Amino acid sequence: MLISKMMKPVALILVDIQYDFLEGGSLAVPNATNILPAVHKLIDNANLIIATQDWHPQNHISFAVNHPGKQPFDEVMIQHDGRETKQVLWPAHCVQNTHGAEILTSISKESINHIVQKGMNPKVDSYSGFADNDYQEITPLAKILYQNNVETVIVVGLAADYCVKMTCLDAIKFGFKTVLVREGTLGVAPDQFNATMNYLQSKGVEVTDVDYAIKTVLQKQ
Repeated sequence: MLISKMMKPVALILVDIQYDFLEGGSLAVPNATNILPAVHKLIDNANLIIATQDWHPQNHISFAVNHPGKQPFDEVMIQHDGRETKQVLWPAHCVQNTHGAEILTSISKESINHIVQKGMNPKVDSYSGFADNDYQEITPLAKILYQNNVETVIVVGLAADYCVKMTCLDAIKFGFKTVLVREGTLGVAPDQFNATMNYLQSKGVEVTDVDYAIKTVLQKQ
């Protein structure tokens, strides 16, 4: 009888499931806690779990309060390292060592194998779990995945139209098969959710439901 080779490990990436992005937080995603049943179901079936964590200094470039006369969700042009880029301004959020920056306590620290912090450079924003928005600084995420021989990642978290979207796109760029669980993410702009899912699919991301991801990806590793 032929013995099949063991499949490479699958990593579950939890993107920015932090209090400031939940209801009542300073940058709350509408109905954010609705993603938690799917997230916990995936955690219960995953062997390698990596959480990303927005970890901003108080003087971060993306905070509207640091741009006199500007309001949250205004857009400005910023200069960084010789480049000019458009920046959405946000309410101050996920400031280092504040409650809002903490990962939700219902996700036990014991279940998380690695935490990857991002957004620490005050001069540039950082949506993706893999790199800042200018690709000047790379986080440890890709290295962790390569060292664990991961070929496939499953992505959930907040928010679908920013940090989840960019993490998925970068996962593709870094060479990983990328699965996004639809019930495990929601967007800052709910009316753009389906358009975001369609865009990610067009870039090679597999968008599926939680039960399918567990049965066909996690339980076959």
